[in-house]
Amino acid sequence: MYKTKRIISIIVVIVLGFILQDIFGWNVGEIQANNREETEARSFLLNVYTWVEYIAPEIISDFEKEFHVKVHVDYYDLEDEMFSIVQSKPGMYDLVFPSESSMDIMINSHLLLKLDKRHIPNDKNLKARFRTIINKNWKGYCIPIDWGVTGIAYNTKYVKEPADSWCIFWNPKYKGHTALVDDPFEVFSVGQKRLGYSLNPKDCNELDEVLKILKELKPLLHDECFMAYNKIKEKLKNEELWIAQCYNGDAALLNEENNNIKFVVPKEGTSFWIDTIAIPAGAKNKRLAEEFINYLLRPDIAAKQTNYSYYASCNKKAWAFVDRQLLRNSYIFIDRKEINRLELYEVLNPEIQRKFNECWADLVKY
Repeated sequence: MYKTKRIISIIVVIVLGFILQDIFGWNVGEIQANNREETEARSFLLNVYTWVEYIAPEIISDFEKEFHVKVHVDYYDLEDEMFSIVQSKPGMYDLVFPSESSMDIMINSHLLLKLDKRHIPNDKNLKARFRTIINKNWKGYCIPIDWGVTGIAYNTKYVKEPADSWCIFWNPKYKGHTALVDDPFEVFSVGQKRLGYSLNPKDCNELDEVLKILKELKPLLHDECFMAYNKIKEKLKNEELWIAQCYNGDAALLNEENNNIKFVVPKEGTSFWIDTIAIPAGAKNKRLAEEFINYLLRPDIAAKQTNYSYYASCNKKAWAFVDRQLLRNSYIFIDRKEINRLELYEVLNPEIQRKFNECWADLVKY
């Protein structure tokens, strides 16, 4: 009986196909072929959304050649832009590069897909400490690519005193020539560390104190106050900024161009951050995205990324391929004694997070 019904169903489909072709001029075969071509085209196109000047173009072009695919890359210089696009336009991108401070909210908001580790065997190349962090905190939703710190970049042509403390931003001598990174966690870290607090507050009163001193600081900053990291690089380069909160890799690149630009890890401490790679919900090519992640974890490719971005790789086997001059650069590979002053951002409890958001909104409009 089942076979009879199945045969009848097949006949109905075939007859319906002829009817549609006669009435509407539709060709069922062509429709199926077109759908197949569209699916195949999607499977060979990888859409990537990443930081400005972050991924080496050579890595993209080599991946295209090796895997016979096409990679389309768009760029952002503020993480809020990436978060907004992933949230509002699911399926637009197959890969994004969140920092560790965004991972938790993206996971909790169901904006990321869990990775199939069977397709990413090169994750064995990660240093043990980074595997521990992703297993504990992010449970298979991302892979760490590189790490760094946020410190102080300054120009010795204009700054003659020691610049090893966050307190220097409050010095009126440099009014109008200082700036902070346009990221709420990074901005608040300056006030938190100046007051001797952790980057992961447990008390709302701490945030009130931090907000108060940041409001005192804001009029002393450059007119734009909080800037995208790329703009900070630009304005340090043209000497419009003399002192700025800056990522260590960016400072290392600037120092190569202008030896007057130095970098320091503030004595009060600062943030230790990790840049990750993840697959957003709705991604059309998850399998190809996992291939790309696995490709980035090859030691020689991870080294190319460090040689281009000037950020230390999370890949323990990449060091053998990293430019020797970079391995000796203390701005990129932070000294062990300074690592003890670094702190990783953690998930805040809901009450503290709400208070943090309120304080940030208050500071921005101040």
